[in-house]
Amino acid sequence: MKPMPDAHENRRLADIQTDKAEKLPAGGARDAHLKNARDLESSAHSNDWRDSNLHPPK
Repeated sequence: MKPMPDAHENRRLADIQTDKAEKLPAGGARDAHLKNARDLESSAHSNDWRDSNLHPPK
């Protein structure tokens, strides 16, 4: 099974997707790259939260 990327890798991939989207004209392909970047950034945020010693507020 392929290992899951860590938060830093997800942020790096999100930056790449955002850069690709900036080079494309408005449309479906650009929206898809931006959505993928948002999903990767969200995953990175979740990984940071899960891997930290912080606890959610009560």
